[in-house]
Amino acid sequence: MPSAAAKEAVLAATEVWGNPSSVHSHGQRAASLLKESRAKVARALGLQRFSKDMLMFTSCGTESNNIAMLGCARSKNRTLSGQGYLGTVIITAGEHPSVDNPAALLEKEGYCVIRIPTLGGEIDLAALEKALTDAPAPVIFAAFMLVNNETGAIYDVKRASAMVKGKFPDATVHCDAVQGFMKLRFTPASLGVDTLTVSAHKIHAPRGAAALFISAETIKRKNIVPVMPGGGQESGFRSGTENLISIAAFAAACEDGMAHFDERSSRVDELRAYLDAQLKEKCPEIRYNRPKNCIPNICSIILPSIKSETMLNYLSGRGVYVSAGSACSAYSKKKSGALEAFGTTTADADSTLRISLSHMNSSEDIDALVEGLREGIASLQRKR
Repeated sequence: MPSAAAKEAVLAATEVWGNPSSVHSHGQRAASLLKESRAKVARALGLQRFSKDMLMFTSCGTESNNIAMLGCARSKNRTLSGQGYLGTVIITAGEHPSVDNPAALLEKEGYCVIRIPTLGGEIDLAALEKALTDAPAPVIFAAFMLVNNETGAIYDVKRASAMVKGKFPDATVHCDAVQGFMKLRFTPASLGVDTLTVSAHKIHAPRGAAALFISAETIKRKNIVPVMPGGGQESGFRSGTENLISIAAFAAACEDGMAHFDERSSRVDELRAYLDAQLKEKCPEIRYNRPKNCIPNICSIILPSIKSETMLNYLSGRGVYVSAGSACSAYSKKKSGALEAFGTTTADADSTLRISLSHMNSSEDIDALVEGLREGIASLQRKR
């Protein structure tokens, strides 16, 4: 849900209707708002050398991840190695489809793609070490999400990135930080990554804006090139007229989120503790897909012999809205890659719900959810 700050920014930005690329006064006013918005998002990411690094605006996290991965693959004239590969790409098993599917595309084009296990919500660092040692061609790109979008697992991106850089210093290391932004404190430098994605609608801004950070070193080495030619906006890396209204709201949400980071984090901690206590008391049949290290905002539960879609529809009819996994793969009939990588059985994955919490939720919201689950379990199991 968009925050009040984001909504106010939307209304203000509708008055700035010029094209940021135009040279007339209306265009320059839009360009000024774009520059101001970029600086706000950069500050939220803790960018200290913003003039040397790049922060480009895109339409969504999926686009940012694609630009990072495909832009890296297209950046050099690559020849087949002795084993017939153009290069090696490393990602974690259970990555978001916006990383996993481009990786599959590169696999078809002649790249070796290695997926590192994440059983229990942890990167298998021994498997990563072996993959780096046995890579059949130089590693050109590695992607490690900061927080898994279905289980809430926090991955040790810093250590994984250091391992990649230790073996392949020229590799581009990317982090999809969409789920971790404004929930964990981090910077691209603290994670040791070259590129990083964040998105607006995960921090209470409207859909339609995201950002991709590219380090100064990556720019210097020309390790990423544009994948969509056009008018040359966003330093030529992402052509197309900027969605200034969504970008301004994104920036406002960043500023608002940073100002209230601690209190909102504490509020979500309280809500999660209350949710866990209520589920334990009133729905003891429910089990968890619980990582050892996770954010409190995402709660993955396993229903007792009830399809997740069945319960999702039951709760929706009561005005309670949860999900059965990633919204970006909601129409797919395949088993969740994230849950499979976590170690969830097929039967349990088919009965898993993802509950998302934010500081905007209340204890009454949780009461409605738990009561809906309690009654739904009793009703739907009787029908079976």
